[in-house]
Amino acid sequence: MSSIADEWMSEAEAAAEIDKTVRTLRQWRRRRTGPPYAFFGRTIKYHRPTFADYFKSIQVMPARERSRYPRASLRNHDENQDRRT
Repeated sequence: MSSIADEWMSEAEAAAEIDKTVRTLRQWRRRRTGPPYAFFGRTIKYHRPTFADYFKSIQVMPARERSRYPRASLRNHDENQDRRT
């Protein structure tokens, strides 16, 4: 059975989770960027689900895949157009 305390990570745990340093997390907080955090007295904690959601939300998805052979991709496009008509 998990407790509420298990849902929160320390700075060191959070930094290790994303392969960054505690210093980086502190810089992000100073710049008011990065994942949300909370104070427990003077201690900073990161909520595990919110931490993961933050990084999912800033994930960049490519608009399209680039072909190594641009002419081949145009040819495929033309063939697909012919099939539709």
